[in-house]
Amino acid sequence: MRLVTYKKGALVGVGVRVGEGIVPTGYLDMIELLESGDEGLSHAAEAAALGPDSAIEPDRILAPIPRPQKILGSGPNFLKHLEEEPGAILTDEQFFFSKLPSSVIGPGEPIEILRPDLQFDYEVELGIVIGKEARWVSEEAAMDHVAGYTVIHDASSRWIQFKDEQITLGKGLDTMCPMGPDLVTKDEIDDVDDLQMRTYLNGELMQDESTGAMRFKVGGMISYLSEMFTLVPGDVISAGTPDGIGCFRDPPIYLKAGDEVTVSIEGIGDLTNPVAEAERQLSDRYFFRQKYE
Repeated sequence: MRLVTYKKGALVGVGVRVGEGIVPTGYLDMIELLESGDEGLSHAAEAAALGPDSAIEPDRILAPIPRPQKILGSGPNFLKHLEEEPGAILTDEQFFFSKLPSSVIGPGEPIEILRPDLQFDYEVELGIVIGKEARWVSEEAAMDHVAGYTVIHDASSRWIQFKDEQITLGKGLDTMCPMGPDLVTKDEIDDVDDLQMRTYLNGELMQDESTGAMRFKVGGMISYLSEMFTLVPGDVISAGTPDGIGCFRDPPIYLKAGDEVTVSIEGIGDLTNPVAEAERQLSDRYFFRQKYE
């Protein structure tokens, strides 16, 4: 199934895609549906079985999980991405950072540039959505805790990110986590390790790689993180980006107002967002001009 969070008038609800329409599931919140386990998925399947005659036309599709409790981003998880980064060191240890829940936006919402010199960049990533509480789970059992997958755009301010290793600040700004448009249940994906990932900037292909190139696989990431803390339904793991990002190009390419970015994952969907100048610009009060070279 392809689950969405939609807005219709003042109502926010969870629906399932049926053809070109959305059939309401009766749930108002995706996390509530996931917490309901098999019962929630059964309700969604029953809604899908009603067919297109029961579909509505929502005003807007939101991020499938508008406010996850946790968004955990994988550090370099593609060998070619490591190779393109100056001074990168290959390690056997997984690395994660946090993107803040308030950074999430849905399809069509603008990525806001706080200041052009802060070097905003694009990254396509596989989003792994937790469906069942996970604590101390093995790699082999980890997939039992996956609800499904979505598309994540791990947008970043490279200047803030690389200034004193401020990774959470650089990646957790408002609008820096476009997500969606769908949460595709795991039964719809034959092989999560064989999905093509692509980024298009103003129609030009910038990233193009398979999830098969990920160094750490889905089960391994879940198992690793579950040893640190409890993963709960609705938590999202962003599984890392391939090579081709803007900051390591020669010359670098950064997002600017008026751009349009589409991040796409085979079998899951296309997520498109415009880029706009923020209404208020970040001042130099705390972030002095020190370019990352």
